[in-house]
Amino acid sequence: MKKITYFVLMLGLFVSMSCDKCLEGDRATPASFFVNVIGNYSQQNVFENETFLPTQISVVDSEGEAIPFRFIPNSNLIQLFPDTRNLTNNSLIITLSNEETSAFSEITITHDVSEKVEECYTSFTIENIQTTQHVSEVVDGIYVIKI
Repeated sequence: MKKITYFVLMLGLFVSMSCDKCLEGDRATPASFFVNVIGNYSQQNVFENETFLPTQISVVDSEGEAIPFRFIPNSNLIQLFPDTRNLTNNSLIITLSNEETSAFSEITITHDVSEKVEECYTSFTIENIQTTQHVSEVVDGIYVIKI
């Protein structure tokens, strides 16, 4: 009886030590931030007043590589997912180009990335977001940029 109890105890100890504490679904969400582009004079969102269409957005980094983004139609916001490999002095360029009206705007955004190492993953946060050529402000966590 002692041998069976000892075996069960050792088996339980082995299983508890070898189990990964990280669950399959434990992953950090991708680092991102939201941008609301408004007209300098109209004070309206440039997608809401149809100065630009969502299909007329392109986003690249300083080396010309595409940056993933998502246009959110109900709020007319752009969610950007910049690269997190470099922690400082990152930049990306949002280009809005309407060929029908010849409206064109280029917005350069600089930012830094901070990382936080968790038990199961590393999470990244975009911070120190700045636009040097355009007036911008943060409203409820959304970067409002006037063009």
